[in-house]
Amino acid sequence: MSDQAIKYVQQLAVADPLAKRVLLVLAEHTEPTTSMWGHEIPEIMGLDVTETDLPALAARAGFTAEEFRQQLRQLKQHVKMDVLEHSDGTWEIVYGPSYTDKHSPIPQPVTEENVGGLHDFAMPGWEHYGTWGWEEGLGHFYAQIIHNSDDRDATPRIWITPPRYVVRTIDELAQVIADEIAPYEPIRVPASIIKMYMTKPSLSR
Repeated sequence: MSDQAIKYVQQLAVADPLAKRVLLVLAEHTEPTTSMWGHEIPEIMGLDVTETDLPALAARAGFTAEEFRQQLRQLKQHVKMDVLEHSDGTWEIVYGPSYTDKHSPIPQPVTEENVGGLHDFAMPGWEHYGTWGWEEGLGHFYAQIIHNSDDRDATPRIWITPPRYVVRTIDELAQVIADEIAPYEPIRVPASIIKMYMTKPSLSR
C-alpha cells in the first residue's frame, strides 16, 4: 500500500464521491515509489489493473466488475490523469502531481516551428545527461537519453536516430522515448508526461 498515493488522492478536490472512492481504492493498490526530486509525494504514480485484479478492486469500492470498469472509463472527467484500457483487458493507470500540481513550473512551449538547438531531457533519473534536438538540414529529431547512473561518455541507453527512427514531430519523439524508456521505469510514463519533461527546464544544470 502506498501512503503517498492515498495522501495525494485525499487532498484532491474530487467533487464526485464515486470517482474519489475508486481513486482511493487504486491508491491503496499503488506500490510505494521514491520521488527523485525530493518531494514527499512522487510526481508520477500508477499501477496496472488486470482482469483478475478487477473483481476484488470493484468489491473493495462497492461496485460490480462492470460498474468498476465504467467508473475507470470516467475517471479522467474528474481528475487529470491517464487511464488506458488495453484490448487484453488490462488497465494502465498513471496519475500524480505532474498532472495536477498548479505550482509545478510551467513548461516553456517548444514546437516544431521554434525548436532549434539542443534541449535537456529533464525527466528524473535521466536529467543529468539526456538531450534531444533537431538535426538541422537533415529534417528529423534525435534524442540521446542517458541514465544518471551511467557514465556521461558511455553509449546512450536510448539513442533515437536514423536509420531505426526517423522522427518528424515532437509528439512522435515523445512517444518513441516513452516506448524506449519503459523497460527502465517501474511505471510506464505516458508520452504526454515525456513531452512535459522535454519542455520543462532541467533542474540539474
